[in-house]
Amino acid sequence: MLTDVMKRLIRENTIALVATVTPEGAPAVSPKATVAILDDSHLAFCDLRSPNTTRNIRVNPAVELNFIDVFRRQACRITGTASYASKSEAWFDDLRIHFKSWDYLSDRMRGIVVIEITRAEHILSPAYDVGAKEEELKADWLAKYTDIIN
Repeated sequence: MLTDVMKRLIRENTIALVATVTPEGAPAVSPKATVAILDDSHLAFCDLRSPNTTRNIRVNPAVELNFIDVFRRQACRITGTASYASKSEAWFDDLRIHFKSWDYLSDRMRGIVVIEITRAEHILSPAYDVGAKEEELKADWLAKYTDIIN
């Protein structure tokens, strides 16, 4: 389900905007910065400080994740069904191997949210429709962000 292009985008832009639905039916979006690719049809992120997100997925497991590459002007939209492995469950330890780069946060991990992907879409900016090239976009947007931080 995940293509190599999508996997690269996710690995290089690990902050996902995760959309869930509250028990009252309202949309909720929360950034998650510990996303790991488990395989071609599963993603996961750590529950470090996610009480609302985890509450929402327990009520309604439908989720959408968006990863945005601001320099290449591309995105990846992942739709799926979430499940939750709490720290006390056996499969939590099996999942932790995917989060070695976040070992320094292991004491704060309450659980791991696993997303079974039902749909994955690679999205390009309309700039590509009018002939923009990836390298040009990267250079232009790097310059814009460099100006912002300087």
